[in-house]
Amino acid sequence: MKSMRLSTIAAALLLALPSYGQSSSTADELNNKEKPISSALSKQEGKPQTPEDDIEIISVTGIYQADLKARALERDSNAFSSVIATDDMGNFVDQNVAESLRRMPGVTLERSEGEGKYVAVRGLGPKFVAINMNGAELSGAGDDRKVGLDGITSDSLGSIEVFKTLTPDMNLNSIGGAVNVKSISAYDRGENTLKIKIQDAYNELREKHSPKFSIDGTQLFLDDTIGIGFALSYEDRKTQVDENRHHSTRDLNFLKGGIGLTAEDIESAPEILAPAQLENRREIANRERTTATVNIEFKPTDSGFYYLRANYSNYTDEDIALREFYNFYNGDQDDEVIYVNSETKEFALSDIDVMNQYFVQEGEKTTINMSIGGENYVGDDWKINYEYAYSKTDDESVGDRRVQFRERENIVYGKASKNSIVARVLTPAEAAELGGFALSNEGDVFNGEADGDLSDLSNMEYDNLFMEDSTRTDEISSLKLDLTKQFDSEYINYIKFGGTYNEREHYNNKDRWSYSIDDSDCNGDETCITVANSNITNYDYAIPNSDFSYPFVSRSQMEYMVDATSITRESATGGETSIDSTKEDYTLNEDTYAAYVMTELRLADNLKVITGVRYAHTEFSSTGFMSLENDDWKFDGINTLDLAVPLPESSITYSEYFPSMHIRYEPSDTVLVRSSLWTSYTRPSFKQARGYAKFDNDISLCDPATDDCFNSQDGQSALDLQNYVLGPDNALQVGNPNLVAMSSTNFDASIGWYPSKELFMELAVFYKDIDNFIVDVSGIQMRLDELPLTLPVNQVSEFAILQDLQLNQVDITLNGDTANVYGMELSFNQFFENGLFWQSNMTVVSSEATLDDSIRVDKMPLPGQADITANISFGWEDDDLSLRLISNYRSKILEEVGACPASANISDPHECKKWADIYQDAITTVDFKLKYDFSKNLSAYFDAINITDQSDLRYFAGNELSGGAVLYQRENYGRTFQLGMNYKFY
Repeated sequence: MKSMRLSTIAAALLLALPSYGQSSSTADELNNKEKPISSALSKQEGKPQTPEDDIEIISVTGIYQADLKARALERDSNAFSSVIATDDMGNFVDQNVAESLRRMPGVTLERSEGEGKYVAVRGLGPKFVAINMNGAELSGAGDDRKVGLDGITSDSLGSIEVFKTLTPDMNLNSIGGAVNVKSISAYDRGENTLKIKIQDAYNELREKHSPKFSIDGTQLFLDDTIGIGFALSYEDRKTQVDENRHHSTRDLNFLKGGIGLTAEDIESAPEILAPAQLENRREIANRERTTATVNIEFKPTDSGFYYLRANYSNYTDEDIALREFYNFYNGDQDDEVIYVNSETKEFALSDIDVMNQYFVQEGEKTTINMSIGGENYVGDDWKINYEYAYSKTDDESVGDRRVQFRERENIVYGKASKNSIVARVLTPAEAAELGGFALSNEGDVFNGEADGDLSDLSNMEYDNLFMEDSTRTDEISSLKLDLTKQFDSEYINYIKFGGTYNEREHYNNKDRWSYSIDDSDCNGDETCITVANSNITNYDYAIPNSDFSYPFVSRSQMEYMVDATSITRESATGGETSIDSTKEDYTLNEDTYAAYVMTELRLADNLKVITGVRYAHTEFSSTGFMSLENDDWKFDGINTLDLAVPLPESSITYSEYFPSMHIRYEPSDTVLVRSSLWTSYTRPSFKQARGYAKFDNDISLCDPATDDCFNSQDGQSALDLQNYVLGPDNALQVGNPNLVAMSSTNFDASIGWYPSKELFMELAVFYKDIDNFIVDVSGIQMRLDELPLTLPVNQVSEFAILQDLQLNQVDITLNGDTANVYGMELSFNQFFENGLFWQSNMTVVSSEATLDDSIRVDKMPLPGQADITANISFGWEDDDLSLRLISNYRSKILEEVGACPASANISDPHECKKWADIYQDAITTVDFKLKYDFSKNLSAYFDAINITDQSDLRYFAGNELSGGAVLYQRENYGRTFQLGMNYKFY
């Protein structure tokens, strides 16, 4: 990390646009119907507040009022932010938090199964953005730090803030920005309220209805000394995602050769880059969400305020996955390559496994967030804020199960493009015609690698049973104390100081059994024996859609197969869980504390400065395993080469000071200028920083006497293998416990123009200078003794792993050198007297990152950053009807980096793997929304989401050998339509 020098701050103060520093308005000024929405709105009119002005402002409804409230909250904030506020019905203009956020300037979302889930700010991805509830960090069950928004219902919230600059009293673990969702508050609403909402959604892919019901309200008691806000929500959501994807961890394969070519011909033959696998997948999800929120606030005197805020979310999830695999990587040896066309990039391979899986996963995720605290004024000058916050997420999945049907040794044709991977099983005659060779009755031209026959579906046999139980928990406890000393001074408004302490524990435990089905493990059970020897034609089966080539059994018969053969588990596994049960187990502990001091200076009546410094300290430790799982080396029918060896506990400690300065200047009632020079950081994700080493399933072992390497058993005994060594072409995924947080020096400046309530324009520029930026790197060469952790290779006795072994494909996360991000943000909102309105914003970002020369020699964009994001909303509304057409655009994003070190020959794609860069493609979505108020109490709405039926697409960059970009993943969600009603009892 790095610190800013005082000279840098002084220069910025003289040269930068002024920004920052204003006390917040009270909740009553912002929300009480008997008072104006904000003092800022009256100031921009250039006249004092009057009751008539109050009535005029409050009489606006719908989108217009929500926009006015948001502008007021943004203008009153100490930090540069974007805000979403509720309309006159107490509703957000959109029906969920995710949809609302992606309308904001510079904000985009990552989707999961068609639903917005993770937030990106100013082109920087979710790993750069912190998610808080009422200012406290939220837990999450994933091994990334990013927190999904799908478990937060908008009905339980009062407002949503996106902070794009951070002051010293805020958690600075966020280079991109911070999202804060605020609970519903009786004091914010300023009156007793009660509202219900009923909604039904329909997804055209799933062809099912998804009902939702919610109730929320506020109540004031005992002369407004006690306020309670509450919300309850239930949703039964049914979705479907159709997906085509490449293998998630393998790179593209180099292929050349063909039947009829001599060894010399193959050596000189042109090669292509081809996919390693095609998976066609259908995910059918049934999700029930129940959420409850309560916010109890107590204000016994003007000098005391106390609160208890709690949020409960329960999320039950039944996922059904239909998966069809074509494992091209099975057939990449010289004697398995049938045909390669370097012009069209077509290929045909033998020895290919074709299989399908019916997978059912039933999970329950429960999240509890709680904070208790208060605010007290001591004397005339001191204010004390204190809080204890707790957040815990438990994600439990019990009884997951999967059956698999497979036919081996097939001939498969393949071809890839950016949008698709095509796979088709060929007959020997079709392969001969494609390859231009003749079949012979005297010999097998396929060398025994093409004995599969899927023209007869009875050859697709039940061959594997998978069962799993898993638990993942993330738990955060934090204490916070802030003290503020007010000054009656011409130049100093206040001095504020305080600190926080956080403890976090995150662990994952998995019990998995995955094994081949054999009737000898049935212990004489006739039903078990029958099912163990069955094939797909013994059941009711069907092909789901045109993306699939082969059928799946029905759900009921899948359950019958699991019930009949699960008794084989004890015998087949020897009572042991599989290697997968251990290799993903880990425990993480992270303790952090921070202290800060800041002050607000008044340099003139219209010029204020907030400046200060924050100190942050992090202690991180993790446990994990070195694991090796193989699919092809078996002795006595058992995968005896499966290994899981505990790694020594890994730990790291780092700390730094983070100074900042925020300036706010109002040259007139209609213009607000802000400027900030501030520092922040982003810690690595749990997956990136935890200690683990995982070798690929398709391992290669070499005979040191001959240097011959083998991917599968070729007559060797287990005793023979003790003299073999692990080969250099094995792929390894490894964590990096030595990662430190990336730090950033940030500059922001903005000018906002508020000429009237109907018009708002804003221009912002920003720059980020990032040190030690974190990047996922794919396919680099690295020796085992160069890894960031020590592998216990001496504990492996089944074969040898050399300490100085250089592997040719290591996937690892590393700290890069530097990265620079700079951009511009534009916002324009206009409401017309005839009811038309236009809301728009655009963010343009450019970045340049430098990695170590041993990874990537050339400069590149910062991973996770989009160059352009834009949002446009055009519509019309009057007192009763509101119509909107909304479009969102996000340009492509670099997600993962292929290795091209300084030592590589740039023109050799084997050494320089720029083609392995993975991008998320640009996307434009269009939604339509309609709302009608039947009365001041009753309204109805209709939403059409993803009208243009856009898909999420990821791809390998590719090169001339692949014919351009190659599909990595395509997810199709379809359109969704929502119809709902709101009724308020006040």
